[in-house]
Amino acid sequence: MKCFSLLATIMISAVLAKAQGNFTPPQQHNSSVVGITSGQTARLNVLYPSIPAPLLQVMCAVTFSIVDDQGTVLKSQDFQMLGGKTASVSLNADTDLPGGHAAQIHALTLTPATSSSGGYCSVLPSLDIVDNATGKTLVHLEMRVTYPRPALIRAR
Repeated sequence: MKCFSLLATIMISAVLAKAQGNFTPPQQHNSSVVGITSGQTARLNVLYPSIPAPLLQVMCAVTFSIVDDQGTVLKSQDFQMLGGKTASVSLNADTDLPGGHAAQIHALTLTPATSSSGGYCSVLPSLDIVDNATGKTLVHLEMRVTYPRPALIRAR
């Protein structure tokens, strides 16, 4: 419910600010839904790829969240990222889930527009489910931009 409230607040703020004419809403990436159970850890990874010199790259602010199927934010953290760097947040089913039970989860990232261009940092997030005993990745999910939606191209 917290995630839904957060997103609803962002969307309402975006609509109100858009009416004022100078607000660009944050970009959101989402994963698909995956199950996690005892003995597993979900790891949300984000790469902020570097760009070639002599171009300057802005610092990128990214909010990472892992959310359950009811919209409850299970883990969330804000990062300030430099180009060429990665960051991650982990959710251990044994220690971070209520009662260590299984859950259906998905991941999302929010990246605000850069002030200099009104565009977004180009980040590459993914969600992995890892076996705690072996360290082996069991599931790897790429994430995609879900908001704002790309303009639809109409074939004529």
